Amino acid sequence: MKTKVLTKIALFLALIIVSGFIAIPIPGIGVPIVLQNMMIMLAGGFLGKRWGTLTVGSFLLLVLVGFPLLSGGRGGPAVFYGPSTGFLIGYLFSAFTIGFMFEKVKKLNFWTVFLIYLIGGAFIIDFCGSFSLAYFSQTSWFSGLKIAAFFLPVDTLKAIVATWITLRLRDYTFREDKK
Repeated sequence: MKTKVLTKIALFLALIIVSGFIAIPIPGIGVPIVLQNMMIMLAGGFLGKRWGTLTVGSFLLLVLVGFPLLSGGRGGPAVFYGPSTGFLIGYLFSAFTIGFMFEKVKKLNFWTVFLIYLIGGAFIIDFCGSFSLAYFSQTSWFSGLKIAAFFLPVDTLKAIVATWITLRLRDYTFREDKK
């Protein structure tokens, strides 16, 4: 692994960890609004499907072994059995999907990048989260989907910010579209 790749992975791992300190608790849902999912989106966008997924997987592994890296200083195997379980699994799918989608797109503009982050980031993370929300609230999956939809407006705003960052810093990615 090249030093440049390792440095970018370490940088995004640090950004994911630090962004966990910024959280807005949502009473009754059990899952806070966090900036971590925006950093997950950016990891997939900047690092690509391979390195982005590896970075997010490393983050989740650190959480699993007990590092308190999630909002509220949570960590350990118990966090993978709760309302946020689906969202955490969605992080992994999101980084891969975003990296994959960026590989397939030839020309980047605001709307293309925004749709990649919205679909690959917000929709996938919230969709995966709907399963654990439904299970732990003991309701139907459709009800879990409605609860997860509560996060979509804020996640859409995060996708807009991620789009702006990506378009401003696209020369620092692993993608081939560097114009």
